[in-house]
Amino acid sequence: MSMLRIHLSQEDLARTRVMDTWGPLGETLLSLTTLQQVKGPTVLGGWRQQVRQTLGPVLHPAATLFQSAFLDLFTSTGPTASWEEGLEALRGVRPDLMREELIGAGELRELMTGSTERWTGLAWGDPAYDRADRRALVDFLDGYHQVAVAPHWSRIRARLQQEQAGHARAFAEKGVEALLAGLPPGFRWRSPVLEIGRGAQVKDLRLDGRGLMLVPSAFYQTRPNVFLSPVDSQQPAVLFVPVLRTVGDVAGVLTTAPGGTLKALKALLGRTRAHALDAIGVSACTTSELAQRLGISLASASEHATVLRQANLIATTRHGSAVHHALTPLGSSLLNGTPSS
Repeated sequence: MSMLRIHLSQEDLARTRVMDTWGPLGETLLSLTTLQQVKGPTVLGGWRQQVRQTLGPVLHPAATLFQSAFLDLFTSTGPTASWEEGLEALRGVRPDLMREELIGAGELRELMTGSTERWTGLAWGDPAYDRADRRALVDFLDGYHQVAVAPHWSRIRARLQQEQAGHARAFAEKGVEALLAGLPPGFRWRSPVLEIGRGAQVKDLRLDGRGLMLVPSAFYQTRPNVFLSPVDSQQPAVLFVPVLRTVGDVAGVLTTAPGGTLKALKALLGRTRAHALDAIGVSACTTSELAQRLGISLASASEHATVLRQANLIATTRHGSAVHHALTPLGSSLLNGTPSS
């Protein structure tokens, strides 16, 4: 066990903010780390078992790159709004930057584990400079995402938005120190130091005025750490805040329509449109929020909402310049697998 102590100057506090998510690519990369933990968090045990049963015992060799959170490619891509945008950002990471990240991850691995053996994550290829290996990495992540994260993304997105809204209210009403004091168990604000975790091994970190970006996360469950941009030294340090802290949290987020209903809806409506119906079932939302929850473009979200509305599965009302979508009784019955009255 270890403790991280982040020393925040007044300049750091002035630059501290909260965002709602790093995006589906970031959560997918974090989930790969959580999936492969030997003694993973028990709260995510059901999700881990389901994903492992679906994928089988063997992942692509590149999966080992993300064991133990030594590699954080999400800082190289930056936050991305949709899955497609995230993959495009990953394809576009400069070769020298990815090589630097891989070397740094190997050094961190050696420091944390004391192992000098060749990192098995790099045994399969060179995603930094070999285009075929970069494509293989992207293809693996795409397939993994569709199994492990995409079925739950609309609910994950809604939960992350809820968490960000709560932190934003605390920030607006009482200031940044109240925001830090209100972080969940595992975080302790003792001005001017934010302590994370517990243990005899203590690491002190000073941000030198760059500030802190708090990012709610469904899948970040590893050791206390902050992540720095390899591209811009003036960007705030990134600190992930876990939002799935109880079995109830997990049950409300990492679930889909019951009894195979969503699987049947995919065959009936198509995968994305079925997830759109499920996303609206979580809570009524605007077209923009629907796009964010599904990780698709605004135009695609509008098209799917139009089809669902024409089928009388959702109702759309206008509030000012925005439109809000909500399930109709027929849509609710179809989503929940119950007879319509």
